[in-house]
Amino acid sequence: MAELNKEEVRVMLENFRLGKATEKEQALLETWYLTYREEGAEIPDMAERLTAVDLVWTKLENEHRPVKIMVRWRSIAAAAILILSAGTYFIWQFTHAPITVSELAGTKKDIAPGTNKATLTIAGSGTVVLDSTRAGIEVHSGDLTYDDNTKINANLTTDTKMLTLQTPKGGTYRLVLPDGSIVWLNAASRLVFPSTFNGQKQREVELSGEGYFEVAKNKAVPFIVKSHGQKVEVLGTHFDINSYDDEPLTKTTLLEGRVRIGTTILKPGEQAEKSDAGIHIVPADIDEVMGWKNNYIVFQDEKIENVMRKISRWYDVEVVYEGEMPTDDFGGRVNKRFYISQVLKKLELTNKVHFKVAGRRIIVTK
Repeated sequence: MAELNKEEVRVMLENFRLGKATEKEQALLETWYLTYREEGAEIPDMAERLTAVDLVWTKLENEHRPVKIMVRWRSIAAAAILILSAGTYFIWQFTHAPITVSELAGTKKDIAPGTNKATLTIAGSGTVVLDSTRAGIEVHSGDLTYDDNTKINANLTTDTKMLTLQTPKGGTYRLVLPDGSIVWLNAASRLVFPSTFNGQKQREVELSGEGYFEVAKNKAVPFIVKSHGQKVEVLGTHFDINSYDDEPLTKTTLLEGRVRIGTTILKPGEQAEKSDAGIHIVPADIDEVMGWKNNYIVFQDEKIENVMRKISRWYDVEVVYEGEMPTDDFGGRVNKRFYISQVLKKLELTNKVHFKVAGRRIIVTK
């Protein structure tokens, strides 16, 4: 077996932390721990740890008798069980010890912003991982291309098929629908749509997460967006729908044209907030709504939980709260191209909230 590289070791460490490590991985890592955690021993650096793991692998590869290998593994595993709790804590502490935002800035541990990332699932044909060097795709009847006209190899025929464009946390992507309508998907979002609208009485799509729509006009064939139990009907317009599962409200914001939600008609500059209690119309803060599409994270008089949900989606991080929750409102905007330390530092300048970072976990304190 070739020598383990740094990434392979980190994968084992991460599997161990998440409780997904195989018996072999557990034994390797716990043996590694026993080797270096003798009384009075100093904690070794990463290079020494990588060397230690390579030595263990080499010994295992040189063992030719399967029975003895099994006995050896059982012995190692038994020793590992005795110190499992301590070992897990030690490894987690080594790789994910909380550090301040100032300590994070400018290091390799700093978390990069999201990028163009998405998958396209074609019903009955599988899933395509889309090119992250491109910003979007275009769907035509029987044809699928990137926004630079590069053809995508996918089993798309002239028959109507349901397609699903999905962005992960830390991903965004643009879509041109078969009718020429354009949709920008925010992070952690999904749009389900047909491969063609030909022969249909309405153009219907289904959204989960957030999307900004510029709908091609066609009065004879209304455009319908289904999301979180609501239907938004449009003839030709520009609007944004925010319908994340972890948000308390589904928000539909109209920038141009006209939309109907049930019996409610929205005018440009208005926002419909839908909850279990019904629909409430409020003036829209267009800068805040469109911030994500214009490469900003914008928050206007928002609680820290709201702010951190936006940060969590774009940087693909876990957010936890310790101690007393900050109760102040936060307002401002930060560039989405910033590393996470730059974003958190700006929030800390308010002196209303502070952070520590452990791997991809953000710890929020007052």
